[in-house]
Amino acid sequence: MTKSRVRITSGAPWEDRVGYRRAVRCGDQVFVSGTVSVDADGRPHAPGDAGAQAERCLEIILAALAQFEAGPEHVVRTRIYVTDMAPESQAAVGAAHRAVFAAHPPASTMVGVSALAAPDFIVEIEADAILDQAGA
Repeated sequence: MTKSRVRITSGAPWEDRVGYRRAVRCGDQVFVSGTVSVDADGRPHAPGDAGAQAERCLEIILAALAQFEAGPEHVVRTRIYVTDMAPESQAAVGAAHRAVFAAHPPASTMVGVSALAAPDFIVEIEADAILDQAGA
């Protein structure tokens, strides 16, 4: 049996340039691409503020999930990439993550990296969701 795939786009020009989509649904699974903190015009949001960038990344992720009628309760795994592993940055990113997922905590990893897509991006987050597992 073949599972259908549905791809959604954020409309960002780099999706076609690089060859990816914001999120892909395959059966009951949704995979949200690495998401950086951009504003409505595609500019970096809150340069230098890890907590605010994490909040914005998660807003974008939740908007992508909503297109599949999914929410934070469906997320089973997140991956967080940060360019600064200082305790303050980890705490700020963790607080943003907890604000979204405290009621249904997913498996999660935070990894320190040397750089992201542009110098103003200091946080990037990916998410995987399973639609039939709400609240489990």
